[in-house]
Amino acid sequence: MLTTVIFDVGETLWDETSLWSSWAQWLGVPPFTLYGVIGGLAARGRDHREFLEAFRPGCDWDATAALKQAELPASLALSNLYPDAVSTLRDVAADGWRVVVGGNQPSWFQGQVEQLDLPVDLVVSSGKLGAAKPSAEFFTLAAAAARVSPQECVHVGDRVDNDVVAAQAAGMTAVHLTRGPWGYLHADDPAVQHQIASLTELVPLLRSLR
Repeated sequence: MLTTVIFDVGETLWDETSLWSSWAQWLGVPPFTLYGVIGGLAARGRDHREFLEAFRPGCDWDATAALKQAELPASLALSNLYPDAVSTLRDVAADGWRVVVGGNQPSWFQGQVEQLDLPVDLVVSSGKLGAAKPSAEFFTLAAAAARVSPQECVHVGDRVDNDVVAAQAAGMTAVHLTRGPWGYLHADDPAVQHQIASLTELVPLLRSLR
């Protein structure tokens, strides 16, 4: 029986415009230029972190991301959430589901999400789990942290590679959200079985799945 909904973070609950703008500022390039490079990578099915190679050839991702965070900290706020995010989290919980939020983020990011006191049961991150999407281990560890099996979970996210195919491979039911660059570029992917255009459509879909 389906009991738990796991929400991806970036471009599912959070509008990442300010995040990418801060990267453009730190790299010293116009935001539009960075967005174009990231969009090109997304369209080609490439890892979006490859944008760093375009602007800083030879730089190590982890070391550079840590340096950028130290010099230009990214902060989370409720204002960065999409307008339908908090109400959907609340509605899903009210409908009897266990609610988990988590994605490919460092542990410090998880701490910031927890401080926002969202209407959720659990927050997880790849940084603390020790595994990142699209690895099946991310999903199995996230389910274990919620004390459920992957087969009990519905995963909601904007990317087909990281959030649909990977979640299904781990035994979860996957819902694709057409939001953000990956959401629109992946909208017609044949791997998608359940799709919504807004989080406001999620509760009726969850009821039909359950």
